[in-house]
Amino acid sequence: AHKKICAHIKMKKDSSMKLANQLSYGILGVLEAAWAPMVPYVKSGMNLDDAQFGQLLFSMGVGSLCALPVVGPLVNRFGPRAIAIISGVLMALALAVISFSDSKLMVSLMLGCIGASMIGVDVASSVNAIIVEKILKKPLMSGFHAGYSLGTIIGALTMSVMLSVGFNLSLSAVFLALVMGVMMVIGCQPLFNEVKTFDEHNSQREVKTSGFRIPPVIIVLGLMCFIMYGSEGALLSWTTVFATQNRGISPEHAGYFYAFFAVSMTAIRFAGNRIVEKAGRRRTVVIGGLLVTLGFMLTAIIPHYAGIMIGLTLIGLGAGNIVPQVVSYAGLVKGIKISYAISLVNALGYCGTMCGPVIIGYVSKISSLEISFIVLALSVLAVAAASIKILKPSDK
Repeated sequence: AHKKICAHIKMKKDSSMKLANQLSYGILGVLEAAWAPMVPYVKSGMNLDDAQFGQLLFSMGVGSLCALPVVGPLVNRFGPRAIAIISGVLMALALAVISFSDSKLMVSLMLGCIGASMIGVDVASSVNAIIVEKILKKPLMSGFHAGYSLGTIIGALTMSVMLSVGFNLSLSAVFLALVMGVMMVIGCQPLFNEVKTFDEHNSQREVKTSGFRIPPVIIVLGLMCFIMYGSEGALLSWTTVFATQNRGISPEHAGYFYAFFAVSMTAIRFAGNRIVEKAGRRRTVVIGGLLVTLGFMLTAIIPHYAGIMIGLTLIGLGAGNIVPQVVSYAGLVKGIKISYAISLVNALGYCGTMCGPVIIGYVSKISSLEISFIVLALSVLAVAAASIKILKPSDK
């Protein structure tokens, strides 16, 4: 009887650890995607053109980049639980403040706070996920990232529904921020509060190298992440603008179109492990890149809202498993410590998040958003081509 009770307690503890980790990823997705339906209101409310709005979005990328070198040490010092909860609450508050503000400086500061908070939740959740995987001795990362993708659907749809039924922007943002903040504080308590034990264990197994050399393949993989993160960042910030400006969709309904991307990406991530097992890493990335390229082309070329629906669905199906596989492969590259490889690839990726929306703004100003999407299509096509050369034949 005692053994059964202990097993039951352990099972409940394991479940609470996994649920808390999935919840932290999910809340990140909700808050991040809630920004997309807000974009047309913020842009028109401050009377900004595409280039000016692109400059404003640069703040989010700067915040992310500034947070990258400090979040890791903070997680080591205070643990994933504290950093995830504090970052999540700050992100929710910043989103609410933006909905009230018509000051370019204030919105810029809050976007920087959102960018930094995103990194805080992301890194803390990832560190916690690695610990959970080691304790339970089974792969769980795909399920955690699927939780994030599910959160993006909930965030985009919830905000869009509230705006569609008559809630104003401020009320909608405050409601969502309050709910997510409370869920973060209460639901993420089972996250770990220290990582030193696991760091010490891992350091004993770390491969020692003389000096610090970056294999060229790591730079190429980082640039591939740069393009993919930049494309996803551009979609988050420009999809609703494209729907309203270029396809005549009302601002109240524009947020629904981002959901086509979010739903398809979530579905493909839930099936991601099985797809990679059957098709191999290389084939998964190449086919995914081709689907994303086709999706951007259809979005740009078809002069009807159906083009956005089909295009964003294809982009989500293609992009869902590209970054996870590129990052996973980076961890297998010889001649560099795994922690360094992943940090460098992710750093270049987040540079894409910073630069992508800004580049789209400038390209759009000198040409059009349609041309911007074609540029993204060609960039992702380069990712597919590089994958054929970079990934090993054994990865199919």
